[in-house]
Amino acid sequence: MKKLLICILCFASVQGFAQVRVGVEGSFSSINFWQTDGYAGVPANENTWQLNAFQAGVVAEYDLGYSGVMIQPALLFAENGSHLGQSRPFVPIGNYTIGFSDTKLQFYSLRLPINLMYGYRIDPKFKVFGGVGPYIAMTLSGTEKGYSTGYTTSGGGFQYQTMPINNSVKISNKPSAATEGVSNVAPFDIGMDILLGFQYKKVQVSASWNRGFSRMYYTSNVNLGNQFWNFTLGYMLFGHDRKPKL
Repeated sequence: MKKLLICILCFASVQGFAQVRVGVEGSFSSINFWQTDGYAGVPANENTWQLNAFQAGVVAEYDLGYSGVMIQPALLFAENGSHLGQSRPFVPIGNYTIGFSDTKLQFYSLRLPINLMYGYRIDPKFKVFGGVGPYIAMTLSGTEKGYSTGYTTSGGGFQYQTMPINNSVKISNKPSAATEGVSNVAPFDIGMDILLGFQYKKVQVSASWNRGFSRMYYTSNVNLGNQFWNFTLGYMLFGHDRKPKL
């Protein structure tokens, strides 16, 4: 009886492992921020531009029966951020008053997306797939670099100056003031992915739109959060697709 039970458990574990595929993937990312006003009814006048970035890591797929439905978790090292033009700081520092700042905020995180996928096999080598699901990300580190422009009244009259900004990101939910050396990024982001792609043999190509729901960076004028595109190339190292039953 014990031998029979052990055989059944071994068979079940082999069958379960056969449903799992494991691979690696890397993405070219176009990263930016969404924004909302810090004060109700007061325009933030914040300019944001996209930056080129990347993400890379391991991915797995688990078949839910023979229906083509899969669960796809991944663990990724990812870059987020934006090119920021803060047009309303007007921060006085001694005799120097800042009128505008221009910085690139780039920070790194570990991201765990878990997508519910559906794959349709066109022939034995080629299939298309799509999916949607949540992600959670943990901030690791980052920088905010750029410059501010303003004027000084020292020496009499107005003299325009440019001052460098070179901040290491602190992981905190507190507000930021990059021109004063304070750049804070929230420790966690929660968001969602929507993706479409295709697979040829063991190679996968996909595009996804990703939107975070967390306020990752904010000042007295604006709230900012993650919004980005990923264009991904993946390769499944282990496991086989489960063929639909006829």
